[in-house]
Amino acid sequence: MRPFLRFATFVVLLIAPSGCGQKGAKLQKSVVPPDKTLFETGSEYLNKSQYIKARLAFQTLINTYPDSELAADTYLAIGDSFYTEGGTENLLQAEDQYKNFIIFFPTHPKGADAQMKIISLRMKMMRSPDRDQTHSVAALRAINEMLEKFPDSDYIPIARQFKTEVEENLAQADFAVGAFYADKKSNYLGAKSRFKEIVERYPNFSQMDETLFRLADALEKQNSPEEASIYLQKIAAAFPNSKHYEDAKSKLDKLGKPVPPVDNQIVAQYQPLTKASGGFSPLRPFISFAEAIGFKGPPDRYLTAKKMVEAKKIETAEAQASKTSEGARAGEGVLITATLTKDASGRTTESAVVGANANATPAASDKNEDKKKDASKTAKKKNNKKPS
Repeated sequence: MRPFLRFATFVVLLIAPSGCGQKGAKLQKSVVPPDKTLFETGSEYLNKSQYIKARLAFQTLINTYPDSELAADTYLAIGDSFYTEGGTENLLQAEDQYKNFIIFFPTHPKGADAQMKIISLRMKMMRSPDRDQTHSVAALRAINEMLEKFPDSDYIPIARQFKTEVEENLAQADFAVGAFYADKKSNYLGAKSRFKEIVERYPNFSQMDETLFRLADALEKQNSPEEASIYLQKIAAAFPNSKHYEDAKSKLDKLGKPVPPVDNQIVAQYQPLTKASGGFSPLRPFISFAEAIGFKGPPDRYLTAKKMVEAKKIETAEAQASKTSEGARAGEGVLITATLTKDASGRTTESAVVGANANATPAASDKNEDKKKDASKTAKKKNNKKPS
C-alpha cells in the first residue's frame, strides 16, 4: 500500500508544475493592455452619463500612456464627454478639446468630425438677433475653418448650409440696429454702416431688398445721391417683386439715373432666399430661458449633419446599384455570332456579329444564316445559266 501511495504522490508532483504552467500561459494571453482597459472603462462611464468618472479614466490614459495608439480617440472622447454633458462651460471645454485634437492629430480621419462638432456647439449657443452675437461670430469662424481645412470632407455641403443660417442671424442683428438708427433719425451714419455691412458680408440675407432701400435712403439723407443710386439700381435689376421696386424706379427718375432692366439671372439667385421674417417676438426671452434650463434645447447640428451624410451615401450607393442593374439587363439576350472564313490564300479570318434581337436564339440564327447561304447559291446558279 505504501509503495502505491509514494508512486501516486510522485505522479502528482510531476504533473502539477505542468498544469500551473499551462494556466499561467492562458492568463498571460488573456491579459488586456492597461491603456485599452482604461479606454473601455472611460467609454462605459461615458455611456452611463457618468462624465467625471469617464474623464478621469481618459485623462489617466493620456498621462500614463501618452504614446498609446488610443491617444487620439481618447482626446476625442474627452471632448465628447463635455459635449454630451452640455451647458455653456462644458461646451467651451469641449471646443478646446476638439481644437487640441485637430492640432495634435492633423491627419486623423475624424478631424472633420471634430470641426463639425465645434460648429455644432457654437450654433447651440447662438442667441436670437436681438441678443449678443458672440457665439454666432464664433460659429461663422468655425464654419470657415471647416471649409478651409477640410475641403474634401462630406460635410462641406452641409457646412455651407449652416453658414447661410449663421449669416442670416448676424445680418438680422445688424439690420435691427441699422433700422433703429434710421427710424430714430439720430444716426444716419451708423445706419449706413450697418446696412452696408450686410450688403458686403451677407449677400444671401433674406431681406436684401429692404436693406438696399434703407441704405440708399440713409445715403440720400447724407447728401450722397450718386452712391444711393447704385443701390436703387440693384433693387430695380434684382427685385421686381419687392414692395420697394416702384419706389426705387421713381427715385432713379428723380435723380436722373437710368433704370436697369430686370436681370432674371440675379432674380433667380435671390428668390429662394426671400422669406417672411419672424421679426422680434416678446416671447423670445422666455423661450431662451426654457432652452437654458434644458426644457427645450436647440437641435444637435452634428447629429443632423451625420444623418445627412449617411443618407447621401445610401442614396449614392442605391443609384450606383440601380445603374449597374440596368446595364446588366440591357446586356441580357444579346447574341454574338462568330464566323470563320478562308480567303483565296487559305488564310483563316474570324468575324463577330452582335445580334440586334435580344430574344434571338442560336438555332434561329443558324436558320437565318442557312437561308442567306441558299439564296446566295441560287443567285450564283442563275448567273451561270445566263449566256455569255
